[in-house]
Amino acid sequence: MKSTFLNKSLIILGLGIITVLSGCQNTIPFTNTVKKQYNLDDAKLKKMQFYVSHDITLQRGERGENSQELDEDGKLVVSSSSTLDEILVDGSTPGVCVKVLPGNKLAISFFESDDQYLVFGDPNNRGRYNLMGAEWKSGKGKINFGGKVYYIMPGGASAYLKFEMKKVRDDKKSTKKAKGRTVK
Repeated sequence: MKSTFLNKSLIILGLGIITVLSGCQNTIPFTNTVKKQYNLDDAKLKKMQFYVSHDITLQRGERGENSQELDEDGKLVVSSSSTLDEILVDGSTPGVCVKVLPGNKLAISFFESDDQYLVFGDPNNRGRYNLMGAEWKSGKGKINFGGKVYYIMPGGASAYLKFEMKKVRDDKKSTKKAKGRTVK
């Protein structure tokens, strides 16, 4: 009885894993080789669905005013304020190309506005299109996003563009069966 239950459980688990795996996206890195091989011009690139490979976190902070005052008990109260603006792009988030930039770079928007985009590129023809930043220090990249300066947090530097490729084969096969022949 136990072995039958165990076998059924393993079969159900196996079917569950197959279902999950078959539902996963089959994405591959976007590269200059792919771009050239499939003649992807600006118009085609703007119609493609792209995805980001890893989570990206953008941050920008502003310090507010500092103030000092005495409270009713005669204690010195020092106040300071700051704001932290954070933008998250989860891995596998879909995006579209809003601009094709010179030097093997694409402006990809994961947001509703075409003005809010991240630049991915491969200016040195080394492989996949990676997230680009103006300057990189200690794993953080400085970028202009939506007209404001943001910093790409560590981990985002490894993000690159992916896309889905569906290959369709249209092989035709013609078969003739010999009927045989007899002597007349």
